[in-house]
Amino acid sequence: MNHRMTHLALLILFACATQLYAADKKPLTHDVYDQWKKISGEVISNDGTWVLYVREPQEGDAALVMHNLRTQAGDTVQRGTGPAISFDSRFAAFLIKPPFAEIKKAKKEKKKADEMPRDSLGIVELGSDSVARIPRVKSFTFPEKGAGWIAFHLEKETPGADTAEAKTKTDKASDAEGDEKDKKDESGTTLVVCRFSDGREFRFPGVTEYAFSKPGNVLGFAVAGDSANASGVYLFATSTATIDTISTGKGTYKRIAFDDDGKQLAFLADRDTSKAKQRYFSLCYWTPGLDSAIVLVDTAAAGFTKGWLVSEHATPDFSRNGTRLYFGTAPVPMPEDTTLLEDETAKLDIWNWQDEYLQPHQLKLLDQELKRSYLAVVHMDGRRFVQLGTPEVPTVTTGSEGDADLALGLSNIPYRKLVSWEDAPYHDVYVIDVGLGGRARVLEKVKGTPGLSPGARYVFWYDFRQKHWRTLSTASKAQAVITRNIKVPLYNELSDVPDDPGAYGVASWTRYDSTVLIYDRFDIWSADPTGKAPAVCVTAGRGRTTQTSFRYLRMDPEERFLLPNARLLLRTFDTVTKAAGLARMDLSGAQAPVQLFTDGIEFTTPIKAKQDSTYIFQQSSFTRSPDLYAADASFHSIRRLSDINPQQKDYLWGTVELMHWKTADGRMLDGLLYKPEQFDSTKKYPMIVYYYERTSDILHRYHAPQPSASTINPSYCVSNGYIVFIPDIRYKVGYPGQSALDCILPGVRKLIAAGFVDPARIGLQGQSWGGYQTAFIVTRTGMFRAAMAGAPVSNMTSAYGGIRWQTGMSRMFQYERDQSR
Repeated sequence: MNHRMTHLALLILFACATQLYAADKKPLTHDVYDQWKKISGEVISNDGTWVLYVREPQEGDAALVMHNLRTQAGDTVQRGTGPAISFDSRFAAFLIKPPFAEIKKAKKEKKKADEMPRDSLGIVELGSDSVARIPRVKSFTFPEKGAGWIAFHLEKETPGADTAEAKTKTDKASDAEGDEKDKKDESGTTLVVCRFSDGREFRFPGVTEYAFSKPGNVLGFAVAGDSANASGVYLFATSTATIDTISTGKGTYKRIAFDDDGKQLAFLADRDTSKAKQRYFSLCYWTPGLDSAIVLVDTAAAGFTKGWLVSEHATPDFSRNGTRLYFGTAPVPMPEDTTLLEDETAKLDIWNWQDEYLQPHQLKLLDQELKRSYLAVVHMDGRRFVQLGTPEVPTVTTGSEGDADLALGLSNIPYRKLVSWEDAPYHDVYVIDVGLGGRARVLEKVKGTPGLSPGARYVFWYDFRQKHWRTLSTASKAQAVITRNIKVPLYNELSDVPDDPGAYGVASWTRYDSTVLIYDRFDIWSADPTGKAPAVCVTAGRGRTTQTSFRYLRMDPEERFLLPNARLLLRTFDTVTKAAGLARMDLSGAQAPVQLFTDGIEFTTPIKAKQDSTYIFQQSSFTRSPDLYAADASFHSIRRLSDINPQQKDYLWGTVELMHWKTADGRMLDGLLYKPEQFDSTKKYPMIVYYYERTSDILHRYHAPQPSASTINPSYCVSNGYIVFIPDIRYKVGYPGQSALDCILPGVRKLIAAGFVDPARIGLQGQSWGGYQTAFIVTRTGMFRAAMAGAPVSNMTSAYGGIRWQTGMSRMFQYERDQSR
């Protein structure tokens, strides 16, 4: 047999084997959903050696996977979730959930909360084979930037448990009389602090909350009044394993906060022993050298607003340099009438047509408003109190992580009514003196939400009317248009709603507020905030030339600004092929971005090891389940770490491709065409048409088989022999239904003309906004054999004034400025 005949024989054998393999595959059914898993909670150790992630089913028991990137060794802990790794990369901790079957059984039996199965804590020295398991743990923490310790908080003991702590609580409960039995249980539980060097545990009963300082030199915790210890706040020094009493006395203590160095502590305390319903908290403070904590601010403080109190709903926060302490204040709420029984009290919703918000919107915001606080500050040099936020200017943003002398104030109060028919918010803008509390209104009725530069030197915002970015100097109050020389649009070029298109946004600022990085649709521009120098395209126009968008990925969560010579990692997206990738770029703009990789994939934002150049991220496509990968800094060496859905090979899947056609008025459109595995163009397939607005950018998205209330799953449909067509839709304002019709029907006709779609078996499906379009389309054509509209609006006239139940807002804005067009 010659070589040509041998080659032909091999091709025939391969084709036969492929057909037999495909014949062995099964179509997806509803019974397989729980076989499909996803990855969540991925973390990488600071030294880049260990990766932990959770393999999570749609329903059932998850599993924690530990993987050593150096040796490829690993281990799995059943039902592990929420992993964390110690700062020195030596230890890992995670919660271990009860078996799913036990939780389900307890729910069916309607067990009380205290009787439900509880989480355990798992602790492992990475690289060892044993996992320490501690039962009934509700939370745990490592020091953020310190090593050698872990703290974990235990659940309450099971009722009737034979422990000294449980007996003590039972004895106390038995002494309670009358309505004290119904009093809300505010008792704490045992906090355990463990030292890894020798395994020694330090146990503190009655703890209600706790926190490590960032460097882990100290742990603060609050103790409730019914504990064996006196109620108060305590410090545990990790260097000496000793306890220091910071504050004691019957009362409630909460919101423990340290400065960055762990040398200052703040907390809130209510020491009123009366049974008054309204509680008054004080802001308390401690630093080494003080015998005990002192009260910094209470209602008697100099300059404190009469009729206000320290808010228990805001956690104190030290400025970066520790010279200021920010916290929340609020007006004293109106007291409840306790002289009437509940069934004697009328339940009224009183509203006026001039209210800022509609009544159902007010009700949705009620809890938020009851807990609203207004920013205040104590200057530690002299311990001087200054109120910054007020009901008239409720939102205050500080600069330089609280160190700046000026702050930004925003007020939407005069324009709240407009949210019922306007999509974007409006604000008055104030510059606030952090030292004295004085403020000056510098801008009125700015559309959108202005921001403050990291160093607080500039207020910046997008001017919807001029379609450019503007700044205002917080010192001189001088304004500047900083993108005037940029000739390409800085607003959403694809917007087709009846409103001013929004901007693409800001990537970051550079040190000393020197420049600000601004996006257009494709590229990144560096703009001078004074407006004196012209803006420069730091991506060298590569984005628009190649129709590829570049977007900055911030790898350091603590990053406040960029250095002028920084090397940036960019996410890239080819708007033509829909392929995502990564690129590197020098901020200096000396050269265009260098592509690291690009593929027909989707991927999650990479996570970088803090002390190493290793990255981890999830990567997927329509045919490849999202798995976890590791890469070096060049992203040339990419390793797959997981294989969470190997069962996919046993099922018929399919393919997806981009489709192009012209609308009824001649415009080009993209769409997604999903075909069954082993597609045969000589056959005629049933087809489902599904849509929302523009969807073609998700060409490479993986669709795990899963149930849905009223959307279709492309993977399931193609596995069962359907073609799925998802067209993009471009809208003409005032004619949303007709626009959908004009975009969808030409695409369907093109597919029918191709010969592989059965024109007698085409279905139509849409959910929510897609449901409206379905409801419209079936009144205009008989092309479709069946149609399903999920949660549709079928009457826009009546829906216009309807109330959205999630927000309590009127739908007016949706019709005037947004999706309903």
